[in-house]
Amino acid sequence: MTIYADISSLTVLGWQPGFMQGLLAIDADVQTNLDHAQATPAKSLRLVRVTAVQRTGLQVAPALSSGMDKVPVSGKWFRGAEESRPTVGDWVLVDAQSGALQHILPRRSLVKRLSPSGGGLQLIAANVDAAFIVTSCNTDFSPARLERYLSVVLESGIEPVLILTKSDLTDDVVAYQDELHAQFKNIASFVVNALDEASVLPLLPWCAAGQTIALLGSSGVGKSTLVNTLSGHQVQLTQNTREEDDKGRHTTTNRSLHKLPQGGVILDSPGMRELQIAEAEEGVDLLFADVDELAQMCRFNDCAHQAEPGCAVQQAVTDGDLDPRRLESYGKLKVEESINRESVAQRHSRERQFGKKVKMASADKHRKKALED
Repeated sequence: MTIYADISSLTVLGWQPGFMQGLLAIDADVQTNLDHAQATPAKSLRLVRVTAVQRTGLQVAPALSSGMDKVPVSGKWFRGAEESRPTVGDWVLVDAQSGALQHILPRRSLVKRLSPSGGGLQLIAANVDAAFIVTSCNTDFSPARLERYLSVVLESGIEPVLILTKSDLTDDVVAYQDELHAQFKNIASFVVNALDEASVLPLLPWCAAGQTIALLGSSGVGKSTLVNTLSGHQVQLTQNTREEDDKGRHTTTNRSLHKLPQGGVILDSPGMRELQIAEAEEGVDLLFADVDELAQMCRFNDCAHQAEPGCAVQQAVTDGDLDPRRLESYGKLKVEESINRESVAQRHSRERQFGKKVKMASADKHRKKALED
């Protein structure tokens, strides 16, 4: 197998040396398969990054040798679990001749949520180093919603950064800022005017060469405006929020990756009106590490932190050492995550069973054809 990869053109797309190990592992695996099927000619593959996912396939960069930046995705990629499908931020190998998707490199991180349409997971972004979680100084501001984003991001091993926008549109920005600091003491946070280049300067350390940033948040909080300001020119369309309720319009309709002048790349995504978490147990525990630590000291291992005797968590609330709202959020997210994780596991089990049936049917078909010949 021959792999074409211009490292200089990949570095500006977020390539890091750590991805090379996954590339070499795929190369070795493919070579082993070729050794067992010597009649199969070796393919020439090109290494590219997924910059957008569209209904008709993937958009990638750098462009293929033919000048095309579109990659078709065959049906085989939709037979397995959602995590096995390509998403924005993935590094992939495509056939240098046909442009067809062949392999996805092992991911360093993956942001996902329970699909709003129900049942499975929805992939948000792959290979992200930092997540800018954006909210605004209006009715969108919700610590409970931010806790959901933070649980998902921490589960993925991604550094979270909280950004409070539209500081120019409120007379009480200090109140929002104080609430942010009170609820999330250990998370980096900034208050910015997304339209002002000077205001976003504190965010530049996360935008350095080789870094990939994901923007997460509701519609209308200024994510696309932030992308434009960090980029130094308009790369995303923007719209005003509705005056009657501060709700945003879905300006961004597809997840897309953009280069930054500082050398990094930033991923903008459509606003999420709901974020149901699944497979984020560790993320919830990391976000509520103080509650989780107290829970370890409860008298009973299965303590529900309600009215059980010897509950260290309830004692901390009584003593004023733990905010009751924080305990309530912890309990809700733990229950939701557990239910959704079980639902996803059941779906994966059904998909595996279906996949086995498809393979058996295909094998039987080939066996019958061989006998007829």
